Amino acid sequence: MTGRFDLFHALDAEKQQRILHAAMEEFATQGYERASTNAIVKAAGIGKGMLFYYFGSKEELYEFLCEYALQPPAAFLQQLHFADGDFLARYLQIAKHKQDMMASDPLLMRFYESLYRKNAHTEKFATRLAELQQQMYHKLYDGLDYSLLRDDIPPVTAIQYMRWLLERMEQDVTASIKDGSTRTGPEQWENYYAFLADLRKLFYK
Repeated sequence: MTGRFDLFHALDAEKQQRILHAAMEEFATQGYERASTNAIVKAAGIGKGMLFYYFGSKEELYEFLCEYALQPPAAFLQQLHFADGDFLARYLQIAKHKQDMMASDPLLMRFYESLYRKNAHTEKFATRLAELQQQMYHKLYDGLDYSLLRDDIPPVTAIQYMRWLLERMEQDVTASIKDGSTRTGPEQWENYYAFLADLRKLFYK
């Protein structure tokens, strides 16, 4: 992120953020193909020539944003350490971090999530996204304390059941957010925490 985009990094922080936010909003909302650099410069309050002066092309701008969006998840994984082997406690710690990220920079999170929509321009980042996901799985599942779980269900099966239920809930919430029937907010997170508490009652001793 240095050298190639030095002209952009030389801008004052406020102007950098205006351009980043305008570009992330456009790409996250419209996708790469439909994203308009005209819309970006209008929202950022800069001339179109200046946008290409900083980034060279629409593709280079998008690649810059992808690199920018991958930094926080990678940093989080480096710093992530669990106090014990409690599966749901680990899951909750990750969920709370995601909540904090969404609260502090919801646009960045939306753009990051948009990278999982496969197209020719996200393909080059697919390997890194897969690596981050694999690291998360290792952090989440390595060294689990199966003694915390109830004895009448094989522990690996109990973990699998919880994972399936959690992933299904997250899929349902994501779908309802996309169709506008649910909005991300405190009530949604309260429901999520209640769901984790119910899973603890069902699968733990």
